[in-house]
Amino acid sequence: MKELDAVDDYIFKELFLASPVASYICNPVGHIIAYNEAAESLWGRRPELGVVKWSGATAIYFPDGRPMPVEESPMALVLGEKEETVDVEMMIERSDGVRRNVLVFAKPIRSLSGQLIGGHNTLVDITDYKLYEEKQAILSEIVQSSDDAIVSKNLNGIIMSWNTGAQRIFGYSEDEIVGKSIEVLIPSYLKNEEQTILHEIREGRKVDHYQTIRVTKSGKEIPVSLTISPMRNKQGQIVGASKIARDISDQIQREQTIQFHEQQLETLHAIGKVISEKLDTPSIIQTVIDSTTNLVAADVGLCFYRVTDEEGHSDLSVAVATREANVYPDGHRIHLEDGIIHTIFSGEDAVRFDDVCEVPYIRSLFQVPGHSEAISIRHCLAIPIRSSDKLLIGAMFFGYTRLEVFNTADEVMMRNIASLVAVTLDNARLFEEVNALNLKKNEFIALASHELKTPLTTTKGYLQILERSEIDQVGRRFLTKALKQLERINALIAELLDISKIEAGKLSFHMETFDLSEMILDVVETFHFSSQTHTIFVNNTHGDYRVVADRQRIEQVMINLITNAIKYSPDANNVHITLESSPSEVSVQVKDEGMGMSRDQQEKVFARFYQVEGTSKMAGLGLGLYLSKEIIDRHGGHIGVNSQLGEGSTFYFSIPRNQDK
Repeated sequence: MKELDAVDDYIFKELFLASPVASYICNPVGHIIAYNEAAESLWGRRPELGVVKWSGATAIYFPDGRPMPVEESPMALVLGEKEETVDVEMMIERSDGVRRNVLVFAKPIRSLSGQLIGGHNTLVDITDYKLYEEKQAILSEIVQSSDDAIVSKNLNGIIMSWNTGAQRIFGYSEDEIVGKSIEVLIPSYLKNEEQTILHEIREGRKVDHYQTIRVTKSGKEIPVSLTISPMRNKQGQIVGASKIARDISDQIQREQTIQFHEQQLETLHAIGKVISEKLDTPSIIQTVIDSTTNLVAADVGLCFYRVTDEEGHSDLSVAVATREANVYPDGHRIHLEDGIIHTIFSGEDAVRFDDVCEVPYIRSLFQVPGHSEAISIRHCLAIPIRSSDKLLIGAMFFGYTRLEVFNTADEVMMRNIASLVAVTLDNARLFEEVNALNLKKNEFIALASHELKTPLTTTKGYLQILERSEIDQVGRRFLTKALKQLERINALIAELLDISKIEAGKLSFHMETFDLSEMILDVVETFHFSSQTHTIFVNNTHGDYRVVADRQRIEQVMINLITNAIKYSPDANNVHITLESSPSEVSVQVKDEGMGMSRDQQEKVFARFYQVEGTSKMAGLGLGLYLSKEIIDRHGGHIGVNSQLGEGSTFYFSIPRNQDK
């Protein structure tokens, strides 16, 4: 009997006390009389035996979190012989406040006679399982609600799972596709991709944002972006792959649209740049029609534009652009009559010709009789070119070998380009008119200057004869003033003649080697006799200042700068000239102590006919600095000014020692 008791005691210890599953025993009235270490660990405390009833937890709850009355606890129900609870879920609270989900297996303990002598409860902690289950449910919901295709496959490429996003993109239902090879979705010409991808997965490497083509159930090929990751089991072994496939058809279409619009903008920018940089109308029109024909993928582009000859006769000229060579042989003339062009564009909108074979005068634009290499144009879009006053001054024709090739965006862009062409033609016409007027102006200035010089020379001769005569002091004073005014008029006429020569490109230069410092000292000496108000100081005259330049023109620059320094510093009496040299160039600075200039005035001071504000009563046409800049520029030098209002100005220039041949 003792041996049996010993065996029972051993079994109790092994099956109850040493069990990894939480268990405890209550007496018939509910007091806990025994529990194992697993129960103690689950409760987070050691309940006092024979005192604590029903459960060793701090509190108990229903699965939804509601507090559970003790009389409704599984152990209470078992000891009350109301029901046996097996696989019942509840929630317990540990001593540290942490709640755990458990499955309860409460059973009565009876004697051999069947009398209830207590109860036994086993608690299985399912908290981690519940969290995993909830996590899986959330992940499943995310996967199923994703717009992307989320698919799993084993290492043999057999599909194991398939979400609604995959069904939407590829057209197969889950029942149709699970168990089949992933190669069902791969075009025949890309079959090798799958082996490459599986190799990467077996090596444990992720394939990220891989763009390729896949095939839908209907046989349609669509562009997709794939992200494929290895799937591992609990032991960390790679057992398959998860694949996310995103349909990027819309993205690619957007990128193509953006690229198309970027190309449009680049074309318009290029056309605008040509218009702003060139003045040659045929060259501009050719660039426009070449760029536009290429942009809209036309086979042939024609641009008719009106030109006027020197006698005022107007005619239509044409620029041609083709995507293939030898479409129009040399000598072939494309002609469009005025009456026809006005008939085509009786309205202001673009005109479509869906079949040019039905419109002879359009067909003739793209036909070359007897020329076998001519392109067979079937469709044409014509865009009118109208001036700012709505006059029809030209047209663009784009020919295609294919039908139905244009959309609204094409027409809008072509209208914009036609507007640019219209501006070009208007500008060209205005430029020609301005050039003609400018030519007449220069001719007038030259003629007037020469005509004025004759009486001025004669008058000066008479005054010089009179100067040698005996006249009283008053007469001599007025005679001196008259001669001085004649010199001023002669200087103004000389400047006007120089301006005409510059604009006509006929201002001549005679280069020679001379010492710039000696020339400046000679100029300054003349001012010592003529200027009664200012003293001119020349600094740093010792050095090598030899240059190859036009002495007379550089002297003209120095006279202009010194004259201005004296003129625009009426309340001062000093002018400072400083020379500097380097192995490659010679520089001169002329500094006055006068009124100075603002930043805006400095930017304009070298412009033709510009005079500083507040100096309108001072003599001059505002041509001296303009001429000086032209002379220095023609010598390959640089001229500029530094100035502040009320603190005087420093004009400077530099010229290279030698002129490039």
